[in-house]
Amino acid sequence: MEGDSRGNGKKINRPKLPDELVFDILSRLPVQSILRYKCVCKSWLSMISDPQFIKTHFLRSTQSPDFPRLLLATNGSFLSFDFESPDHEFKSLQRPRNYSDSCLRPVCSCDGLILLWAHDRLSFGTSCKSFVLWNPSIAWYKRIKCPYELPFRGIYGHSYDSTADDYRVLVASQQGNEISVVIYSFRNDSWNIFNDNRYGILSLENQVVVNGVVHFVIYERELRELRSCAIVYFDFVEGQFKEVPLPSFWSKDDNMNLVALGGFLCVYCDIGVELLKIFAMKEYGKKESWTRLFVMPWAIEQWVPFPTYVKPLFLTRKGQVVISVGHTGIGLYDPKARTFLWCDRDCGEMAIPYVETLLSLNGGV
Repeated sequence: MEGDSRGNGKKINRPKLPDELVFDILSRLPVQSILRYKCVCKSWLSMISDPQFIKTHFLRSTQSPDFPRLLLATNGSFLSFDFESPDHEFKSLQRPRNYSDSCLRPVCSCDGLILLWAHDRLSFGTSCKSFVLWNPSIAWYKRIKCPYELPFRGIYGHSYDSTADDYRVLVASQQGNEISVVIYSFRNDSWNIFNDNRYGILSLENQVVVNGVVHFVIYERELRELRSCAIVYFDFVEGQFKEVPLPSFWSKDDNMNLVALGGFLCVYCDIGVELLKIFAMKEYGKKESWTRLFVMPWAIEQWVPFPTYVKPLFLTRKGQVVISVGHTGIGLYDPKARTFLWCDRDCGEMAIPYVETLLSLNGGV
């Protein structure tokens, strides 16, 4: 029992909740609330800082396969956009310290950790050797320096390898007639290089993390020419690319883009200038499980008066599709009602879905 004194000098005893119940309640709260509750008392601070609490909160935060937040990058600043709040709340995020003079470009997210390119402003657009892994929810970050000169134009991604309990950064780029893959291991703080001459890279914006690995679209090489497209991921254990079966109904003339919706690996492409079709692999690795999710009408005059690049980002808990419309803005499409709503007309340079977690890795700031 805990005591509390009032003005009359009498001590009022209040029942104390069991630690197990406090643990259960706190681990279900949003990150920002938890950070404030660190100041309540020493026992709560110790509980919230415990690795088991952080892991439990992370597992509960990621029970839903999609995320209610977007990281928006514009003019060197970062904003967090909450789709689950009634008024679609915007929140300014603090950039990682010591990078005030650098160009930081978000690449992708995994488990609430955002991978950023870090460029000197004078060398931006030429090459890339520095990265930052950043958790904007708790203002934690870790610097990563690559010993190799990496091309600016490449496929960048990061994911969690459950077989080794390790986070990895992957960079794939075209080097002559082969693909060069550079991989960084956080656990070992080491870099490895692999090469493959069976494929070629044509698209640089088709990476997505599903089942803990980075998937992207590449093209199979036939007699020195790039022919049919393929969806591949890099097997960290075997050190080679592996293919994911394509939909049998997919036309070889269709352009292919990747996205993760509802936790499924999805492909989408334009049908002319008015429609966007989206298919999901409902059972990972099974060709026959590819299913059409919906066809989205797009270049409709009352929504967007001119054809532009459209990219689905994630599903809300209400089943709406959050989409990025080039540099025009962010909107919500409702497949059932077939309606569209603008959320933001200035989405900036990049929009990346992420989930708020308390995760950090050793050696960070």
